Amino acid sequence: MEMIGVFKGIGLSVLVAGILFHGTAGAACSLTVRATIPFDMVNNQIIVPVEVNGIDASFVLDTGASRSMVTVDAVHRLGLARDQWVGTGVGGIGGRDIPLANADPRSMTLGGIPLAKRLFHHDTSLAVGVMATGRGSGRLIDGLLGPDFLSVFDLDLHVADRRLILYAVPGCSGRFLPWPEGYRSIPVDFLIGDEIRLQVLVDRTPLWALLDTGAGFSMLSVPAMIRLGMRPADLASDPTLVAGGVGARRVIVHLHRFRSVEIAGESVDPPLIFVGPLSVPGVGMMLGEDWLASRRIWISYATKQVFVAGH
Repeated sequence: MEMIGVFKGIGLSVLVAGILFHGTAGAACSLTVRATIPFDMVNNQIIVPVEVNGIDASFVLDTGASRSMVTVDAVHRLGLARDQWVGTGVGGIGGRDIPLANADPRSMTLGGIPLAKRLFHHDTSLAVGVMATGRGSGRLIDGLLGPDFLSVFDLDLHVADRRLILYAVPGCSGRFLPWPEGYRSIPVDFLIGDEIRLQVLVDRTPLWALLDTGAGFSMLSVPAMIRLGMRPADLASDPTLVAGGVGARRVIVHLHRFRSVEIAGESVDPPLIFVGPLSVPGVGMMLGEDWLASRRIWISYATKQVFVAGH
């Protein structure tokens, strides 16, 4: 689920290495670094370098996207063929677009590693749609890279260091990370498309939140607001922001101060969350870069776990 607001710079170097780790997960567990990828931040979003058909491109790293996509402009710039039989409708905070014919790249790589979905026939098709990301930033953003491609790796994501490490972790389970600092596991639920949700407490009310690296900031949905017993009048005096993302529309969101917000067992201070016209089945909130920015997290698609650095 990709979105932006009025926030705010790609270096490109790749280090490929391998390590073996034998710890509490047992001797069968091996960790191999597939690539280390420096990334940039634009409009408070993670922008990773992806090579498409041999051409350098910039994609939002988006763990909340149900499907990876490219813009209409990128289809032409990157020389992408269109699928004459299959089209996909995409949508987000900016509304839902009519289905357009999918794009079929000949090749895609991230950090020099070929990308393909976790399917028998190694599908690499991309949805095509409209994105507001990058407008006014002076940076061309070509698309979103979601878990349909990312889930073949484990992701070690350190936003403060602008670094993403891709791992292969065959045979691993339990606590197997090579981090020298302490870390903890947080309870999460992996949805059908490998999107990740976790439970948060807002004003002591439990809600499901989407772990969304594509969201520039966290946001509560209107249905969740109703569940909390809030009315539109409760937002009347809040600061507002014009936001956009996937889809052509821009919308007004409100920055609201709640009584309490607890995420992954930690209280958020101040308890501020944007509230807007978010509609994602199965979740009442997006957990975005404002929460991720000060944390190092490990998303283990292989073992269906998420770890956060720190005790």
